[in-house]
Amino acid sequence: MPLRPITALLTSCRTDRAFFVRFVNLLLNDATYVLDEGLTRFPKIHDLQEELKDRTLSQEARQKKEEELQANESQAQSYMQLANETVAMMKLFTDALSESFTMPEIVQRLAAMLDYNLDILAGPKSKNLKVENPDKYHFSPRTLLPEIVDIYLNLGSSPAFVEAVAADGRSYKPENFESTTRILRVRNLKAHDELAAWEQLIERFKTAKAILDQAELDFAGDIPPEFEDPIMGDIMHDPVVLPSKHVVDRSTIVQHLLSDPKDPYTRQPMTIDDVRPAEELRAQIEQWKEERRAKGRAKATAAVERAVADAEAKAAADAADRMDTSEG
Repeated sequence: MPLRPITALLTSCRTDRAFFVRFVNLLLNDATYVLDEGLTRFPKIHDLQEELKDRTLSQEARQKKEEELQANESQAQSYMQLANETVAMMKLFTDALSESFTMPEIVQRLAAMLDYNLDILAGPKSKNLKVENPDKYHFSPRTLLPEIVDIYLNLGSSPAFVEAVAADGRSYKPENFESTTRILRVRNLKAHDELAAWEQLIERFKTAKAILDQAELDFAGDIPPEFEDPIMGDIMHDPVVLPSKHVVDRSTIVQHLLSDPKDPYTRQPMTIDDVRPAEELRAQIEQWKEERRAKGRAKATAAVERAVADAEAKAAADAADRMDTSEG
């Protein structure tokens, strides 16, 4: 993309939040689609290339497989060319507008998309991507993987992004991040300082995951019904009142409106400007969460104190036994 359109787009994004949300939503849709369509072609291409090495194939079977291979190759070329351009654009925008990419309306979808593709490129599934002459399909893992890592790094200073990555129950896998580190180091794909920053970010993801898991244990099974999002079923963080008077979390209605600009309960047209904050309910939720966290911290402290006391008691008993034995 030429520099002038990019500059104009950056200006629009900085001044118009609604425009930016729509733009990033489309960008995420494109990235998710073209990466998935492109990368999922390679296992089939690999299998067909192997099958065509069989000299016992009949002429009819060989021709059929060659036609199927040609179709998959053509699709892989088109999708991967678009995927490379889209990922490069995301790298550019997350560098220039990192704070905007961590808005509640965007950050969870972005984190899920990154985690999903990291799983394909660096996880066990990466073995299925090996094909003959990958450059033919505009497929260069040595370029694509570091650019996805750059997107993580561009957003890594945001607690909202770190939490969104760790909260991704579908594709967040610590082993994928460790595998990525090995690939980057062995193939010399990142400078030393970038690798250090990546490893520090991985540790932040792990810490966030541990905190989220503990919070889930603290809250699980005991959330008052009026604190739950009626659509998603989890606890609300920013409850808002819809024109229909129903209460949902802001992130839920924002996601809904991106694809369907109507109140989900009455089907009447609406925009995000039509909601109003449920301030009193939000304060009640925050108070309840803090009380639960306090109880969780108290339980952990008590558990540590009991463990220390038990260890000291056991040590004293062992010392007494040794004394009795020596005196006997």
